[in-house]
Amino acid sequence: MAGHGKPRWGQPLTGIIALFTFTFVALVIWWIFVDPRGPFHTYEQPFLAFMAWMILVGLWQHLLFGDYPFQNLTPPKRLLVETAINLAGVWFIINVVFGQFLGKLSMPFWSSDALHQSLPKLDHHHVNEVVGSALTLFVLIGFFTYAFWTIAFQKWPFAGLKQPALGLAEWSLCTVFTVILFGILIFPHFATYLVNKEFFGGTIWWKGLSSAIAGTSATVNFNIGWYEWCIVYLFMTANVWEGKPWDIVKSQPWRGIFATVSIFVLALITVKVLMAVMASIYGPVDPQAKDGIMSLDYRYYHTATLAGFTLIPFLIWNHYFDNWPKQWGVVAGWIIRTIGVFVAAAIIGIIYYRVCEPLLGLPSVFANTPVEYNGMHLNNKPLVWLFWWIIPLLWNDWFAKKWPFYVDESRHVEHKTGRGFHA
Repeated sequence: MAGHGKPRWGQPLTGIIALFTFTFVALVIWWIFVDPRGPFHTYEQPFLAFMAWMILVGLWQHLLFGDYPFQNLTPPKRLLVETAINLAGVWFIINVVFGQFLGKLSMPFWSSDALHQSLPKLDHHHVNEVVGSALTLFVLIGFFTYAFWTIAFQKWPFAGLKQPALGLAEWSLCTVFTVILFGILIFPHFATYLVNKEFFGGTIWWKGLSSAIAGTSATVNFNIGWYEWCIVYLFMTANVWEGKPWDIVKSQPWRGIFATVSIFVLALITVKVLMAVMASIYGPVDPQAKDGIMSLDYRYYHTATLAGFTLIPFLIWNHYFDNWPKQWGVVAGWIIRTIGVFVAAAIIGIIYYRVCEPLLGLPSVFANTPVEYNGMHLNNKPLVWLFWWIIPLLWNDWFAKKWPFYVDESRHVEHKTGRGFHA
């Protein structure tokens, strides 16, 4: 998925400049919109839900619809147009589709007004947390289900269609998968919440099955941790893994089935290994603990956090460092990039907790550990920053074809010969 021309300043300088640029842009917009010390004091909701939906809608625009019908615009124009459409679309989805339609007609946890009516004793902050979490967790499911058909199944059997028919066919199929998986993995948690009036307070309804899979009674955070690793391995497949090793199966749909099942299993094994490592470091979980390192909820959620620290390494490595090293062979490059992603993720995790307070305005505590900080009730969740950081990178790659970091020589020739710009 690397491409879009030639690095303007060669490598690794182009990648380094891109890395610092995206970090600076993310920090500026973070301070404006999210930082507890900034103008709006909105960490973490409602901007977390809005940000998550921005990425998902952007994925629809680029991965499913191929930027149709704006694919022939110049990069700066396409960036502006697709960003404007993205923001308008996200507002409509959150406030109209979920807030007015689904929330009021069926499921109150999609709508602040409907949830207030169902549970009038909840304060405004608590309502925002519930609604924002429901919207964000729907996106969590969608990060995998709306991308896996393109990445693993290579758009089979729709690949012969033209846009927008191709995008509509794939979007419709993937929406079915999204609704089914949300209903299985996430919805029971909110149904339990509406009955018990306790946010993240009950185990998911398939307790017996989850116990067999997870090795213990699993809350919704087990699903979040396991599923986050599914997302990471899916997008590592599309980025630093370049489709390997799943491409040993040559034909579809068997390659897609093999890749999807393997990713699910690999993610589950990863979560079990991480839980075992935490148990060896911190000791067994305390059944009475509600948050913090000794609670089961925290440890499962922390596996998702650890997955999130891989986002920056594998995305920047593929898109702006051109998946170095290519010259050492396919196998050697695959191994180096895979090990490098996890080493870089560990380093980023260590750095994050050292700088999150001065840079992001967040207390240096583990996720799922609520604290009073600067007069606010905060819960430092690194995933918020990590997904926030990737938006400048994705927008630049998806909508601007890496302009100005890359020079698209073929586009330059087309422009000079009067044939226009093409994606």
